[in-house]
Amino acid sequence: MISASVLIVDDHPVVRTGLRSLLSNYDHLTVAGEAATAHEAIDAYRGLRPDVVLLDIRLGDGSGLTVLDELLDLDPAARVLMLSSFDDEEYLTRSLRTGAAGYVLKVDSDEMLVNAIEAVAAGGRVLGPQMAHWLVEKLDRDVETTEAGSEFDAVDRELLAALAEGASNSAIAARLFISDSTVKRRLRSVFDRLGVNRRAEAVAEAVRRGLVG
Repeated sequence: MISASVLIVDDHPVVRTGLRSLLSNYDHLTVAGEAATAHEAIDAYRGLRPDVVLLDIRLGDGSGLTVLDELLDLDPAARVLMLSSFDDEEYLTRSLRTGAAGYVLKVDSDEMLVNAIEAVAAGGRVLGPQMAHWLVEKLDRDVETTEAGSEFDAVDRELLAALAEGASNSAIAARLFISDSTVKRRLRSVFDRLGVNRRAEAVAEAVRRGLVG
């Protein structure tokens, strides 16, 4: 059984207290610290370097997705488990694409949450049952979609459309509600899949493949 230190990031004191109480029942899991805001979360991670960050998707002063992005910029090896009240497809997709190691819901069982923390600490990736069910359904739909360009999802296509309009990375980030760092990572991924190195080449190849008008 792997021992792990956990940083709890949630803007609700009652939730943090409940999570701390839950984890105190497991000798191999230690609460390294708590944070209530995005700013506190980054500072706490710098000082504590926990094995797992249990991160609420929404914080009082910002988005947990932005914190996720900043944590991975700070430490690409950071292990972040998203904890959410929202069984939202967009939140799940954006979390996984940004680099979260897992996504669980606050309504999932205590056992599920503990198992998820253990799995993430061990280097694995994990989804709560409800989100896993949704992802399987999505993959089934994707398998049925065989037209050219199906490897590029809606966000990829929006990103390419913005490139075709000459938008800067900052403008794309604002348009897609993601951070500049995420735009850069997604651009690299899209360029790799298109087999190009520059923005103009990406636009030309996207037009050729019918990904943008």
